[in-house]
Amino acid sequence: MNQAEVASEDSKLNVPSVQKVHVTVFYEALCPDSRSFFVKQLLPTFEQISENMEIESIPYGNAKTTKTDDSYKFDCQHGPTECEANMIHACAIEAIKDPKQQLEYLTCMIKRNHEPQEIMKSCAKDMSIKYQPILECFNGKHGKELLAKYGEITEKNKSEITFIPTISLDQSFSNQPAILKNLLKQVCLLLKNLPKACSQ
Repeated sequence: MNQAEVASEDSKLNVPSVQKVHVTVFYEALCPDSRSFFVKQLLPTFEQISENMEIESIPYGNAKTTKTDDSYKFDCQHGPTECEANMIHACAIEAIKDPKQQLEYLTCMIKRNHEPQEIMKSCAKDMSIKYQPILECFNGKHGKELLAKYGEITEKNKSEITFIPTISLDQSFSNQPAILKNLLKQVCLLLKNLPKACSQ
């Protein structure tokens, strides 16, 4: 089968032709640079080219995990409040399945994460999201398990993470300063069929 025939077979099967860039964000809930990236780069870029992005948020950063007999303890760069906030973020990521709503919720929280439980509730109220599943996850064992998992993912990539936030695009960690400054431009550079927002 030649290329033209393959293309025509694809169109018959209605194969989605939209290319997605996998954006992984390694961040901390109380880190000012993380907040700035969510508010000024990640959410605005997603709002423009959401169908070309797949976001994976990893709320852990420079934290440390200690395994206890039946659970985990965490030590976070910006103190215990950040551990609490990171865990609420981890629970929210699992609870909110819609990518847009999830990102909007994380961005809402990271703007004011110094009182994590209050922010969890007020952002949920503002967005008409049920916070009960997030709260139950946070208060139970599962929140700690999720945060420990994010710790393992962060640890695996430790050699690449020299700054928080660190962002990988399709598993590549190159061009960090450029990504932090203009995420839209860097994602657009990876796309073959450019959406309108890329050519503005």
